[in-house]
Amino acid sequence: MNPGKSFSDTKVGDVAGLVVKVPMKVQKSAKIRDAIELMLKNPVSRKVYVIDVEGNLVGAVTTEKILKLIGYRVGVQENRSMEFYRFLRDTLKENVEEAVVLVKAVKKDTKLTEALRIMIEYHVNDLPVVDDDYKLIGELSSLELFAKGKELFDD
Repeated sequence: MNPGKSFSDTKVGDVAGLVVKVPMKVQKSAKIRDAIELMLKNPVSRKVYVIDVEGNLVGAVTTEKILKLIGYRVGVQENRSMEFYRFLRDTLKENVEEAVVLVKAVKKDTKLTEALRIMIEYHVNDLPVVDDDYKLIGELSSLELFAKGKELFDD
């Protein structure tokens, strides 16, 4: 971090990568099983970014989206546990494209105040960081915003 900068002068590139060093990503042709395995490797993020063959950001598969997909298909009712396991077994074979959600992205030179605005407006805890070609290069976690804010008030 750069201790001399105020929060409003700080850019995404100054803090991104402190919490999530490497964002998890899969090709859009991957299976949901692959996305879940990557989520388990990086539980702080709770998402896996989906990229095309050129490495451009397409969207994300989030834990929320997978839970909604499961809930929709099995219905959230009692005595459905066997149905749930059958569904989960079958879902793991489906392509990631079935669960992709569009995401807002920021660049390293985006101000933290703008990233914060996006997080609040879109109800997200983190944002993908992309380069000028829209290639995924990192992730900005809300925890990094907390760290910067804490730094300003620590004496």
